[in-house]
Amino acid sequence: MRTAGRIILTVAIALFASGCNQNDKLKVQQLEEELTAMHCQQPHSVPDVQDIVEPATDQFCFEFDAPGYGIDAGGSISIGYSLPVDSTVEIETYGDWTVSVNATDGRSGNIVVTCPDPAAPADIVVKATAPDGHETAARLPIMVRDPYTDATRTDIPALAYYCFNRELATDYHFKMMADAGFNMLTIEYVDNWQEQLELAHKYGLKGVLFINGPAGEYYRTAGSSSLLAEVIGEAKNYPALYGYQIVDEPILNDVAQYEYESDAVTALDPDHPVYVNMYPATPSYWSPTPELYRELVETYTTRCKLKFITFDQYPVWITGVELSWRTSLNIIRDISRQHGIPFWAFTLSCREWKREDPTIGNIRLQCNTNLAYGAQVNQFFVYHNTSGTNLAPLLSGWARNPDGTYTEYPTTYTPLYDHCKAYNTEMHNRGYVFADSDVYKVCYTYASAPGDVALLASDIPPQMSDFTTSDQMLVSFVKNKGNLYLVAVNQSWQSPVTVDVTFTEMVYVIDHDGNFIEMQPGEAHLNVEEGDMLVIKYR
Repeated sequence: MRTAGRIILTVAIALFASGCNQNDKLKVQQLEEELTAMHCQQPHSVPDVQDIVEPATDQFCFEFDAPGYGIDAGGSISIGYSLPVDSTVEIETYGDWTVSVNATDGRSGNIVVTCPDPAAPADIVVKATAPDGHETAARLPIMVRDPYTDATRTDIPALAYYCFNRELATDYHFKMMADAGFNMLTIEYVDNWQEQLELAHKYGLKGVLFINGPAGEYYRTAGSSSLLAEVIGEAKNYPALYGYQIVDEPILNDVAQYEYESDAVTALDPDHPVYVNMYPATPSYWSPTPELYRELVETYTTRCKLKFITFDQYPVWITGVELSWRTSLNIIRDISRQHGIPFWAFTLSCREWKREDPTIGNIRLQCNTNLAYGAQVNQFFVYHNTSGTNLAPLLSGWARNPDGTYTEYPTTYTPLYDHCKAYNTEMHNRGYVFADSDVYKVCYTYASAPGDVALLASDIPPQMSDFTTSDQMLVSFVKNKGNLYLVAVNQSWQSPVTVDVTFTEMVYVIDHDGNFIEMQPGEAHLNVEEGDMLVIKYR
């Protein structure tokens, strides 16, 4: 029979730096030093939890009832433990996490851990002392599944570009847009732009008002800002207003003009940013090399004092994916990080030129790649067909056919509407991974564009090993509110990719619905659909 020993409870919760005060950090540092010293003791070691599988009878260490535990924000879990001899278990608690121990006897019991809501990541360390003075300690492999509640969660915005003319700007069509998961849109400077901002507010949307139409043309040609001041003076009071587009795809020679316009708009309304959309890095007369493209983006970012960078590129052609797309993303991401401002990117959501018709796999490829680079808004071109496009989510009026002819269509929602709605649902379900994130490294299993970084075995975190892919993938590493993620994007919109990996400790795979799938240590063979991404959360 076991004799119940005296139990003093001490659990050290080493929160990430953002969640600790200075005293806590010093205590955590002292505890880490103690753990390191205990690891060096012989013959007794202080193994990590993942090293404890079948401990030898002469080892003094904790044994837990599972190799990994998941906890929800605001939830509690009970972890069974056992020790080979009667021991004193010490616990010390920091922050809002609470820990209690229900001892069965001196050698076993349950540790109950409760996570705060909203949660902060934590390392929980338990320490035991045997009667002969030897000590052991181990981290509990606890990971918060979703540290954000509905109240604290942030979605990635989905912006519908070129939306409604006068006739289509109705309550019904705004509701359809919101139902498809769009939460931003562009608003043309037409005679009902005020009504559109009101409808946007009703359905929780934010609008970018085009003033590079009639309002902008007036003060550019007439040399007067009177109409501009009138429009902005009214627009800035609408709660749905996000900002103002002053130019789409400018060239370097025109930067002085748009610097003037950016300053003029900002002087009239300093609270809403200016939107200047850049060309891609596709070779042309205005940007024949990556170096000149970098100069274009850097110059406009600096002189127009941009609060975010946006560019358009539609890379999926019938013949394949345009390599310059990666050049654009590499340069845009680099400049946005240097200036400490976010960037936005586009996806094609209609039929245009000789590009591949968008499918759900095609849209996933474009949008997921944007997110993996750190884009903070995915923009869909176009939402409503223009004279040069067809097969948009919302189709009406005259649309251009691939052979150059035009056909008149009744107002209808096409399969592209359903594709966009399906993808937006996926994006919002996993939005907390990417919103306000730090994508600190982007790699490719194949590096072939300027600025590409090849994925190395040393890039893979220690929670994973033998990471191999059956085809080409983009792999990025993301930090967000103390959490770590590996994101792998299938670079084909036509065929799936298999990822083979060995997990050395518990991780989570986050699916389309935002569900956390617990992956225990061992080999895994994961299928990634066309254009889809694998999101792995690890400690």
